[in-house]
This record gives sequence, C-alpha cells and structure tokens, in this order.
Amino acid sequence: MPVEVTFELPYTEWGWKVGFYVAMIGIASGAYLMGYIADILSQKRNEPSHGQVAQYGYLAGILGMAIGPPVLLSHLATPFRALMLPMTMTNLGSWMALGTYLIAGFVLGAFLMFGWTAFGTERPHRRAVAADGGTDHGTARAATGDSTANGIRGVASRVGLLDLLDTLADKTRPSETVRLGIGAVFGVLAAGVLVYSAMAYGSGPTERVALWDPTFLLPVKILGGLAAGLTVAVGFAAIANRPVGRTIQNYSLAASGLLVATLVAVLAAITLLPEQLPAAEPAVENLLSTHATLFVGGAVVGGLVVPILLSVGAVVGQRRGALSPAAATGAYVAAAALVVVGKVALALAYLMAAEFAPLPLPM
Repeated sequence: MPVEVTFELPYTEWGWKVGFYVAMIGIASGAYLMGYIADILSQKRNEPSHGQVAQYGYLAGILGMAIGPPVLLSHLATPFRALMLPMTMTNLGSWMALGTYLIAGFVLGAFLMFGWTAFGTERPHRRAVAADGGTDHGTARAATGDSTANGIRGVASRVGLLDLLDTLADKTRPSETVRLGIGAVFGVLAAGVLVYSAMAYGSGPTERVALWDPTFLLPVKILGGLAAGLTVAVGFAAIANRPVGRTIQNYSLAASGLLVATLVAVLAAITLLPEQLPAAEPAVENLLSTHATLFVGGAVVGGLVVPILLSVGAVVGQRRGALSPAAATGAYVAAAALVVVGKVALALAYLMAAEFAPLPLPM
C-alpha cells in the first residue's frame, strides 16, 4: 500500500545557493549568446563597434560561470565528487547529467571566444569607427578600437600580462570563418545551459512542483537570461567605452526590449498558470503575499521595471544631450547591477514560494 511522503519546502531543502547558481548560469549563457550575435553582426555589417558588446558578452559568460557553479559546489557535502559528474553520470535523460556536460563545454567556449576577441594584434573588431561616438579618444584609440588605457586590455596591461595574452591569442586564433563556426557550436551549448537554468528546478513529468511548470517557466528563464546577459554586456562595454556610442546605445535599447518581454512572461505566468494548472495557485499566492517583497519588489520592480527605465532613459538622455557622459555610463552600469540582483531574486522567489506535492512511496 503506497504512502505519501511530503518533503520540506524546496528552499529549506536546497538553500539560497541553488537559486543563486541557477540565476548565474542563466545570465552567463544569455550573455554569451547575445555576445555571439553581436560578433556576427560585426562581421556581416563590417562594423567593428559591435565587437565591444561581443567581447564583454563573452566576458560576462566567463564571470557568471566563475561565480555560480562554485557557489553550488559549496552547498554539496562532497563537492569533489560532484566535479566528476561528467565522467560518472551516463543518464542523459536527466537534466542534472546533461547540465554538467553542457556547462563544461560552454565554459571552454566562453574562454576561447573571449580570448580570441579581446587579445592579439590581429584580433577581430580592433579597428574602431570614430563615428560611433564612443571610440574617438585620440588617434591611437581610433586606430585600434581598444587601447591599453581602458577596458580589459588595460587591466591586462597593468598586471603585465597583455603581451603574453596577445601572443597566445594570435598563435591559437583560427580564421574568422572558422572562429565564428566554433563560436556557433559553443553557442548551441550555451543555449542548452540557458534551458538547463530553467529545467534544473526539476519540475519533470510528475508535476510535483506546479509552480515550476515548464510551459511558463521556460519563457521566463530564457527571456530573463538573454535580457540580463545583454544588459550586463552593455554595462561592461559602457565602462570601457566612454562616452557611450550609438552602437552600444542601440544594444541597450535591445536589452530593454528583452526586459519588457521578460516582464510580460512573468506577468503571464502569475496570471495564467493558476488557470491552466490549479495546483499552482497556492504557490502563486505565496509569490504575491508571503514573498511579495522579494518577488514584486526585488525581481519585478527592481530587476525589470527600473532597469528598463534606466536603459531607455540613458539612451534618450544621451541623444538629446540631457545627460552627461558620466551620468549615462552610471545609468547603464546601474541597470546591469540591478538585473543581476533581480535575476537572483526571481530564482530565490521561485524556490521559496514553491510547494512539493506529496510523493507516493510503496510500502
């Protein structure tokens, strides 16, 4: 005779580290994918100014993966055993197994694509377009597009690694066609990581956690990862390229559009999910009541609405001459910081508000 076993709430079982991990890998994979799109546009349109967003999209991918997975490993009792999962788990029907393979490949790809675009005397996108408005700081900068004064190359120069990194990049970088082809392969892995950032919650066919229904969870997580990733890439590019030029401004508007789409997906989830799946109604109520500060205040207002206003406002203010370059840069950076906080808040809210359905076990 089967008996029902009700586990503790997901948050008390997993803690905040799982939610933080899910948010970070979503941002990282979204940043890579948007960076790769910028990389393609730079080549197709012969506009090197797109390369700044590409370069910092890849960098955001690296940073997200450098933060998220170690936090998750610190949550586990045997972290070193977890590192062996790609070699010990063969159940490719499990997202836990698939995720480890996808993440391992994605990290390698993010490092390669970032190194090939950021370093080397023959690196792509090295010639800036002065007309962009954010790259004409003197003859040397206009000629190279990324001098050792600003950006990641400036950091490498100050620590004495620039020459070594330039040499390594030049010796390993393939032709542009091959490089972009390799980037596309790793882009498939990045897309897999983005999907995994939603499916890692493990709603599965049993629907034991109705709030995590993939029909609504996938759009929220995918759009949120792309939006946050592009916003972070724009924030990095804004710091490295002051005053911010028109190309980066356009990417900021694109990020705003993705943030709006994410907001619509979130509102659709809390509105339509209880109608489609009545078992999710208590969890949605949790989001709007018990965890309203985290969900409504942190995720929706702080992580979506305010970054949209900052990103659009900075672009409009720059183009109308109402904002100084420093104020505009501050707005782009603030939007990037807020979307990261909001993405983490959303992941935690989805954990804390969820409820396990009882699990029948044979006796």
